[in-house]
Amino acid sequence: MRRVLRSALPALLCAVLMTLSVSCSVQTDHPAKTEAADSGHGGTDTEKETDKVTETVTEIFPPDITEKTDYTTDTWVAVDIDFETDKAYGDKEQLYVFTDVIFTHRESGKKLVIPAFWRGGATFTVRFAPTEYGVWDYVTSCGTDASLDGKTGTVAANAYKGPLEIYRRGFVKTNGSKHFVYDDGTPFFYLGDTHWSMLTEEYDSAGLGAARTGAKSHFRYIVDKRVEQGFTVYESEPIGTKADLTDGSLSSADAAAFNDNDRYYRYIAEKGLVHANAEFFFAGSMNERVMNDEKYLEAICRYWVARYSAYPVMWTLGQEIDNDFYRERGDQTIYDYSNNPWVKIAEYLHKYDAYGHPLSGHQENAIYTTASGSGTTVRDADNGGRSAFYADDVSAATGHNWWAVQWQPELASQINDAVPKDYYASGKVAINYESRYCNLWTKDYGARAQSWIAMLSGFAGVGYGAADIWLYNSTYNMDEPSNDGLETVTVADKAMVWGRSVELESAYQQGYMRKFFEGFDWWELTPDFNDGSRFDGKVSSRKRSYYVCASIGNDLYAVYLYSKNKASGTVCGMDGDAVYEAKWFDPRTGEYAVIGDIKADKTDKNGAPAWSAPDRPEELDYVLLLKKK
Repeated sequence: MRRVLRSALPALLCAVLMTLSVSCSVQTDHPAKTEAADSGHGGTDTEKETDKVTETVTEIFPPDITEKTDYTTDTWVAVDIDFETDKAYGDKEQLYVFTDVIFTHRESGKKLVIPAFWRGGATFTVRFAPTEYGVWDYVTSCGTDASLDGKTGTVAANAYKGPLEIYRRGFVKTNGSKHFVYDDGTPFFYLGDTHWSMLTEEYDSAGLGAARTGAKSHFRYIVDKRVEQGFTVYESEPIGTKADLTDGSLSSADAAAFNDNDRYYRYIAEKGLVHANAEFFFAGSMNERVMNDEKYLEAICRYWVARYSAYPVMWTLGQEIDNDFYRERGDQTIYDYSNNPWVKIAEYLHKYDAYGHPLSGHQENAIYTTASGSGTTVRDADNGGRSAFYADDVSAATGHNWWAVQWQPELASQINDAVPKDYYASGKVAINYESRYCNLWTKDYGARAQSWIAMLSGFAGVGYGAADIWLYNSTYNMDEPSNDGLETVTVADKAMVWGRSVELESAYQQGYMRKFFEGFDWWELTPDFNDGSRFDGKVSSRKRSYYVCASIGNDLYAVYLYSKNKASGTVCGMDGDAVYEAKWFDPRTGEYAVIGDIKADKTDKNGAPAWSAPDRPEELDYVLLLKKK
């Protein structure tokens, strides 16, 4: 029996013991689909067996707080506290009523300064997520409205005892490593699903394209399904919001629209997902009036942070705004990388975010922009293809601490490593945030392969997207076929509605991939960038495999083989005295096939111990996994 004591809790507290049964499983097929799912590939009446290991875990929690307080919540779970002004304001003035609420933990003395937001009418609200167990005292501060100043109260924060990791371990952050971690330091696996027009997805009805899902809510159905499939992040843009912030003001109608939008943000949080969200409006709607009004920019940044920072979020600013929303091809003409208004927006978000959520800028396609510019291929790309956030002083001022990358790796040849090498060298967390969407620019194979390629090329997570989900009711690039180098996506393929695309095999396969990596210390992996130090895909002068390989020293090797043949290759740089357990992992089903115990049987080109791997079971993509025993 393993005993877990949260570090923030006093060891000598009279504790409540809670015993949990934790099932750690490798699911070998997605749950049985009914005919109602109408997934296009037929349902199944049975599920394949799942290997499960059950561990009894006893966690020690302090008792719930009995002191009478004004509000009660759990650690990391947001609570809303309303304040009423007795001052009359003209519409659109309330945005500039800056009210802060200072929360102080009674025992540790920790302080969090959280801005309040105007909810509408005479109501201002602070949304607070306590980061420590215990009683928090608060006091308001407003220099322009006496009726909002000096208000006091208390919040009891009981220990969260539910099943959601984001509240058990705390909000996600960076810690100087190449991967995200929860607040308690546990590595966080980023697996995102794309919803650029999330706010147009019907909340209270199935809407269009539900097929035969039986959904009561378009939006909530997909959230629930993605949780089931193993996703950990929702990626959204505010395309479709009824709050118009492009006119340089916040009206009563805008505040009401935000109240409606809050349902979406709250539901994502309630389901335990991290919400990687862009701010305000579609990036192409930025205009000179807004970008040149720094007072307004600061106020709406403060407002956005006040609304959403008490939820588990990441900030991504705007769609493809790094380094300048394709100025060189004419998508916008009012700024370049040197006066990019989204950099200033990042500074303000960072200034007001007391929780220090991860912050990035959604990048242009990697042919235009990478971290340092290395790997870009567009001639005369602005700033040499270098990110607007690349300089250390810009990163420090904005809090920029991860890369939201847009990279489409080759599928029909050995990948070019220039792009992932550039991000790996930067020192920041890198996520392949956007790649080809399934049934728009690729099919299940490509959607699966690009995720594996990214994960074994130094990225710490990936984003996934599917037809009619990445952009609901989209007309973008829908009237002509696309080809990913291997397969053609027809116009008919692209017309797939969300009620069917939510069940695409590649969505489930993202979850299988996550389970594979979580079976070992994936954050310790180092990519070999095809230098032959850990794997060589050349089998003979006429036979080779396309591959990506990452390893943990010579203790563990993970090799994704994606050429359309059965070739594998040579595992290199092994421990010549060790025995390794070798397995095949099928990324389509999540199943393992045991090869057996093996030892080095040859030397590689550098004279190090090596092993000739057998051919793959089929002419399909497979993962070779070696673990030192």
